[in-house]
Amino acid sequence: MKVKELIEQLSKLNPEMEVLGEFDSDGDDFMLKADVSEVYIDNGVDDTLMGDEDNEYCIIKLQGSANK
Repeated sequence: MKVKELIEQLSKLNPEMEVLGEFDSDGDDFMLKADVSEVYIDNGVDDTLMGDEDNEYCIIKLQGSANK
């Protein structure tokens, strides 16, 4: 997804709504929800040192769990 596509999707929502991230950590369709803790620009290298170090990405950092 491109940043402009994310902005288009977000512009359809109530701006006062809380934001959570959702992800499947192991492919079993059991979804985890997490608070968004930060948005920043970085490369695509993850903690395993694998990924794309030559391009910049909009990174949406999620906390370990949603505290809602």
